[in-house]
Amino acid sequence: MPGDSERTRPPTDGAVPRPAEALDDTTGETMRRTAEDVHEQSERGDEGGEVTVGETVAAMADGGAAPGQPPGSPGGRAHASAPDVEVLEPPIPDRVRRPVDGVRLAVAVVILVLGLVGADLAAGTRGAVEQDLTDATSGLPRLLLTLLGWMSGIGVLLLPIGVGADLLVRRRPMQLIQALGAAVVGGILVIVLAVLVESGNGGFVTDVLTRPTATGHTGPLDIVIVSMVALLTVADISGRKWISPIATVVVIATLVTTLLSGALTLAALACSLLVGWIVGLVFRLAFGVRSTRPPGVEVAAVLVAGGVPLTRLELIDANDAGDRRYVGATHDGILDVHVIDRDTFGLASGRRLLRVLRLRSGFTRPPALTLRSEIEHRTLMGLALHDAGIRAPRPVAVSEVGPFSAVIAYDEPQGTPLSDVDGDLDDARLAAIWRLAATLHRRRIVHRQLGPSTVLVDDRGGVALSRLGSGDVAADDISLRIDLAQLLTTVALAVGPERTVDSAVAALGEDAVLRAVPVLQPVALSPDARVALKASKSVMGELRERLVALRPKAEAVEPVQLRRISARGVVTLVGGGIAGYLLLTQLAQVDIGEVVTTADWRWAALLVLFAAATFAGASIALAGAVQIHLRFMRTYMTQLAVAFSGLVAPAAVGNIALNTRYLQTSGLSPTIAGASVGVAQVAQFCSYFVLLVISGVIAGTGPAVSFSPSPVLVAAILVVVILALGLLALPKVRALLTDRVLPQVKSAVPQVLAVLQHPAKLIQLLGGALLLDMSFVAALVCATRAFGADAPVAAIAVVYFAGAIVGSAVPTPGGLGGIEAAMSFGLISIGVDSGTAVSSVLLYRLATYWLPIPFGWFSLNRLQKVGAI
Repeated sequence: MPGDSERTRPPTDGAVPRPAEALDDTTGETMRRTAEDVHEQSERGDEGGEVTVGETVAAMADGGAAPGQPPGSPGGRAHASAPDVEVLEPPIPDRVRRPVDGVRLAVAVVILVLGLVGADLAAGTRGAVEQDLTDATSGLPRLLLTLLGWMSGIGVLLLPIGVGADLLVRRRPMQLIQALGAAVVGGILVIVLAVLVESGNGGFVTDVLTRPTATGHTGPLDIVIVSMVALLTVADISGRKWISPIATVVVIATLVTTLLSGALTLAALACSLLVGWIVGLVFRLAFGVRSTRPPGVEVAAVLVAGGVPLTRLELIDANDAGDRRYVGATHDGILDVHVIDRDTFGLASGRRLLRVLRLRSGFTRPPALTLRSEIEHRTLMGLALHDAGIRAPRPVAVSEVGPFSAVIAYDEPQGTPLSDVDGDLDDARLAAIWRLAATLHRRRIVHRQLGPSTVLVDDRGGVALSRLGSGDVAADDISLRIDLAQLLTTVALAVGPERTVDSAVAALGEDAVLRAVPVLQPVALSPDARVALKASKSVMGELRERLVALRPKAEAVEPVQLRRISARGVVTLVGGGIAGYLLLTQLAQVDIGEVVTTADWRWAALLVLFAAATFAGASIALAGAVQIHLRFMRTYMTQLAVAFSGLVAPAAVGNIALNTRYLQTSGLSPTIAGASVGVAQVAQFCSYFVLLVISGVIAGTGPAVSFSPSPVLVAAILVVVILALGLLALPKVRALLTDRVLPQVKSAVPQVLAVLQHPAKLIQLLGGALLLDMSFVAALVCATRAFGADAPVAAIAVVYFAGAIVGSAVPTPGGLGGIEAAMSFGLISIGVDSGTAVSSVLLYRLATYWLPIPFGWFSLNRLQKVGAI
């Protein structure tokens, strides 16, 4: 966000910085900007045409309103000293490339690609939606349809003429040429695609965007819509009082009439809009757009009109994360002036949006959608911090500068950032830092940018903030904890973890400080803190160790998951997409209604019973893994809840998490609970392996057939062994095994020995695991018998185990997609015809995966209500 950028503080001696890069390098003297030197500015969005800054400032100086503004508007009461303000800045370019256009282009391309893929996967749904829309629009009154036809026909001819005339009146001939060029490029693209489709080389485009006709295929794109949208995008008609609504009506009328005529498919029309928009955005990025940035003299005039006694204004950063940043000199001191422009506003907003998508809510604030909302948020944060008694940038003037920009001037505190302290930080200053943290927490104010360059200390022992951050008022608990974690890391980088923990505990208390441990992660830090942490990589680890050592007997606290999108999530999404595509291609061969009506209900009922028995097996196995008595019904409901959690996580993850929590609430410590779940998992794996070997031998595919291993298998085993030994040679891998794997194994060993010492518990553990796997096999057998297939039970068992292996490997909830594809292929390979195989697997998954989900939802809510999980 523009407010998140790192501020360069003005000098403390009252001198105004004069960086060389802020001036015109082609001149050897300081450039003084007065009203007579200002170039003509861009159109202001009203009907009054262009207004020059010279006219604006002159009018303000005379006490009147600026041209094109009503009397009394901002800037309409500037006194005569406004033109006397010395403004230093290089000339503003006539054309700029707006970052928001790049964001829009990326969004448009993503939507286009996803839309094409979705249309290809859901061909039947695409046709049904198109037919429904055609029926709905054809049912409109005939008079309205006639009017739409006239609007489309006449508008297509007159709209480009009107847009061209408007651009010429506004003295923008080059923009008109670029708009026409975009229309021509869009038309050429449509013609090329049409030729490819007609010649039979359209491939994917032909299948998705066209449909067969008596003479060939419909067009892939609409040349009128593509060209018109491209022209309107480059012409930038947004904000034009008459052209914008008329253009919207003409485009909608053209879409409706083209859809009713049947000349193009719905997918082709949607893609025509996106392609036209993409072509227009590419032209805008390639050639730039007319700048709407107000010059410094206009900014100065607005500030003077607001009562700021400005004498000098100098640009020091033309793009401070989306802001233009000036240093303003007054008779009373120095002001930090930020101008937010529409041209650069999208840059920081796009970064913030990506951060919001990547991280969980509470960690970062969503981007502001308008300049007004951004200005209001910054002002609110500045006033809230000031009211809390915290020294931070205090807004002294806030105003719009025309319709496309806004300015906010701050009175900034002085001090030295912690990044420059170099360990010279006494106990009084440390105590002041923690008092600041306590004040923020008490007022429920979150800053989110408490990095080394943000926290300032002065010679009097005071503490201040150099920027407002991207925080909020009335913050939630997780955000406040993240702020404390950032501040702990920031102070630790300056004085070391030991002094940091000691001083924080002395000021805030042990309980308050320990609340930051779960969120003490690099992702929770501000950008400058992460950069500083790279040079001191051990600081965060040592800080965490110091904090954990405060209560060494307490159970280890798991870190809070702050990332919304991770590498695992991306793999899950891609794997789910591939598996879903394979599954949909198979389901396209199956009539769901026929599956339900043709299945033998007796076998189907038996299938449901075996599906219910799987949860009983899991419950018995879990009860056998612990020494305490577990209530069977609650344990059974917990396994049902696992079925519901499989919707949002792979089955193994949901199983472990819920069962561990259930055992903890049943009276076991977290360590023993985790070890017990691990014992149950080991028992299920042993059962799985034993049954796989037995079924493989009986089916004639296992060791009983041949004990001569394949050379390829031997080579593969050798490669795996060599790779494993090579990995063990790496220090990091050995450290991982020593620090993470071995402690868990050691914690599980006593639990395993305890189970082995009680034969009843051992029988319960192994019996439950066998019941679980055998019930799944029996359920798949019942599913195949329901459709008349008579494949051997042992062969079906092998198919089940192979499908389960694939399901565990596919990173999708419940192995969705991978299990269906693998089991269908396995049944076909043992002699079941393809239609029956897919129907059987579909019925099996319906009973074992989908049917338990609503019961799992009920069980999860019930268990939470009674405090069982």
